[in-house]
Amino acid sequence: MNTSHGTLASTIEALFARRVADLTTSAEFRALEDGRATSAQYDAFIENVARAHLRSPQLLAFLYALAPPAAAGTLLENLLEELGREHESDRPHPDLLRDLLTGAGLAHRRPAIEAEADDDIRRIVVDPLLYGSLREVGLAALTEIVAFEYMLSRASGRIGRALFAHRRVPAPALAWFTHHSEVDIRHAEQGLAGLDAYVRYYGFSDDEALTIIEMALRENVFARRYFRDFVSPAVA
Repeated sequence: MNTSHGTLASTIEALFARRVADLTTSAEFRALEDGRATSAQYDAFIENVARAHLRSPQLLAFLYALAPPAAAGTLLENLLEELGREHESDRPHPDLLRDLLTGAGLAHRRPAIEAEADDDIRRIVVDPLLYGSLREVGLAALTEIVAFEYMLSRASGRIGRALFAHRRVPAPALAWFTHHSEVDIRHAEQGLAGLDAYVRYYGFSDDEALTIIEMALRENVFARRYFRDFVSPAVA
């Protein structure tokens, strides 16, 4: 796929939009949103969201270390926000996820979920690298982070409303979803610019960059994280 740097961000955004559409039209998401999922499936979804994002500060710290100068400022801002350090009233995002688990009656599952999140980080570090250098690893990791920001800016409000309506999670415990529905539009825009800056700074050709980006988004990265072992109910 040949594209100029001026259109690279729009090409990537189109890929993100297709993956978001794949998620929100999937049987799993529709069951979650319309109330057909079982209580156990809602619980599994909540646990998977917590597992996927509890260690986000560590991943952002890694990406900040690799950031080109043009993207370093926004990545640092994002990291400080995740840590609850950007404003005095902020709370660390992992704490908001722990609130979600507690509000959903899943506090007893926290040790197991945190251990699973630790295992995910450990696996990233100890498994053989898919790529030849940190240059490619960083692009794949940045792609996934920005893709989630893009998705959450468009779907987290819907998810929060579904958990409130069908799983009766109290509104204060849904603050993680509310926050991401509000701030991730800006983060996604900054992230797309940051991806373009990363590609240019580390000398990728557009075709090389898009190959890695497409691999990072394979098999719908959102469903792979959020719907682990989720069996879709029959559509009525």
